[in-house]
Amino acid sequence: MIYKGDKKEEELAVRHRILSDEQEAVLDLYIQHIDNVFEEMKLSEKLQVEIETQHLKRILTR
Repeated sequence: MIYKGDKKEEELAVRHRILSDEQEAVLDLYIQHIDNVFEEMKLSEKLQVEIETQHLKRILTR
């Protein structure tokens, strides 16, 4: 059951929102994209470290 106080607080929260629903959806997508880019960067860095490690091993075993 929703009490009048709760409904009033909900209406105030909606009125005082900074972003519209559409803007929040776009922001969520952007944050997901940035997270994906960050994960790809971490994987790329790991791969680069592995390549350099293998290269150094080859140099040291010669």
